[in-house]
Amino acid sequence: MIWACGVKPPASLRPMNCREDQTIPLESGNLKAIFVDNSAFGAQHLAGYNGIASLRHIAEDSSLFAPRYAGINLEHIFGGDSLEELFEPRKHRMTLFRKSDTSVILYQEPTPISGVESLIEFTLVPANYIDVNFKCILHKASFFAHGYAGLFWASYIDRPLDKKIYFMGQKKSEKEATWIEAYSSLHGVSSTHRSIHDNLDLFFVENFNASLAKNYSDYHFVQPYYFGRFRNMVFAYMFESGKLIRFAQSPTGGGPASPAWDFQYIIPKPKTGKIYGFKFRAVYKPFISREDIQQEYNKWTER
Repeated sequence: MIWACGVKPPASLRPMNCREDQTIPLESGNLKAIFVDNSAFGAQHLAGYNGIASLRHIAEDSSLFAPRYAGINLEHIFGGDSLEELFEPRKHRMTLFRKSDTSVILYQEPTPISGVESLIEFTLVPANYIDVNFKCILHKASFFAHGYAGLFWASYIDRPLDKKIYFMGQKKSEKEATWIEAYSSLHGVSSTHRSIHDNLDLFFVENFNASLAKNYSDYHFVQPYYFGRFRNMVFAYMFESGKLIRFAQSPTGGGPASPAWDFQYIIPKPKTGKIYGFKFRAVYKPFISREDIQQEYNKWTER
């Protein structure tokens, strides 16, 4: 049987009959992006970093992401035990496919240690958006022996003056939400921010080595979006409701001056062979106000 690009055969997420490449540049509206698998290319971009190597807006003369690394980079797969291979998704081959003039697919076969098969579809949407649809199948129950599966993405920002991330949130003891200006003073300190509705206490062994995922801040977000500032621009993540998403950050993930603005997707009580996933939107545009980001989130969720 012949399968159209982006349509999977049974029991697999792998796209069929799509054109494969190591790098795919796309342009739509105000954005220019270079999508990458996890091989090295050019003079600076290192092997192991996947997703978007370069993201430019017509209002800004350089890429948002640190040139050696990437944004929306699938970084860790974890289940509570110390990771034998910390950066498993980065270490094992990914395949990049062009689906259309505005859409690419990044696919990874089941990884050798955790047994996770994944597919990420990126679509540029005029004028300032990237819509992302993630799917995965867990093929190895033994790796997720503690009642959950976790996947972690990182975006390495190129030397912003402001390293903080911003979201509407509060401490559990507080009654009203306000704008939180979250900053992690050291890598792995107060690095993960949970939803106000997230009461799931994940198991981590004492020597768990993906430290950003296990060290919680005192803040809880009340709506599933956050943003950071890059020069005169804003970069925001907006996640669909009903999924267990956690925000994360590091002040030095991309080097002393380059923070990582991250997130996690948690699957409680995972089952093998089932397709899991979530959708989100990345926004990159000139900064107007915090309220404008709230309006962007409302417009996206009301579509």
